[in-house]
Parts: sequence; structure tokens; C-alpha cells
Amino acid sequence: MVITLGPRRVRGLASGGLLEIEVALDANGLAWPDGEWLELFREYPDFPPDLEEPRLEHGKLRFEASDADLARAWSAIKQRVAATNRMYEAILEPRDRESQHGEDARRSDVEGHIRDAQRHLDSLE
Repeated sequence: MVITLGPRRVRGLASGGLLEIEVALDANGLAWPDGEWLELFREYPDFPPDLEEPRLEHGKLRFEASDADLARAWSAIKQRVAATNRMYEAILEPRDRESQHGEDARRSDVEGHIRDAQRHLDSLE
């Protein structure tokens, strides 16, 4: 799953004059990123501590930033989403490979069983 940032819009002003920004998320056509992606996003350690932490709410990413910090906050969010996608892929790819190996072994067992049954059936003549 690769999460992409969609259209963004200013929702209003928050306390302290911060802009409230909402960004649509695209989760490959899914309604919401899965739990593993969300956990990785929330655990991301490199978000600038002086910026407001972004929130994921109902399939949207929301954050606040001052006018002066808007470009830096947007850049930090894009980096966070890209890093989360990379971490997710690093976890998912080995898991998928392992699943594929298991599926290949199962398929091989089934094919072997079918061949053995065919031989047995052919020997019954």
C-alpha cells in the first residue's frame, strides 16, 4: 500500500492564528490506510518537534501551521508520508515473499498429491 497525499485545503484558523490544513489521503483506492501503516506513521521519530504534530482523522490528514511555517510543515509531512511508505514496504515485501514461498510450497504439495492420485488411478485398470 502506498499512501499519496491528495488535494489540500485551508479549513480555517485555529487558536493562536495557526492555519488549519486538511489533506485528503489516497490509499490505493481503499477508504483508509491499514493499521500497520498508521502505526508506522504515528511512530515516525524525525518530525520537527517545533511543528504541530499532524493527525489522521477519517481518511484525512490534518495539521496546523503558522503562515511562516506552512512550507516547512508541508515539506515535513511529505517526508513523513514518504518515509512511512518506505518503512511499510520494507516490512510488507519480506512478509509477502514469505507468504509467496508458503503458497508455492502448498501448490507444489497439491500438484504432487494430484500426480500421485493420477498414478494410483491409472494403476487400477
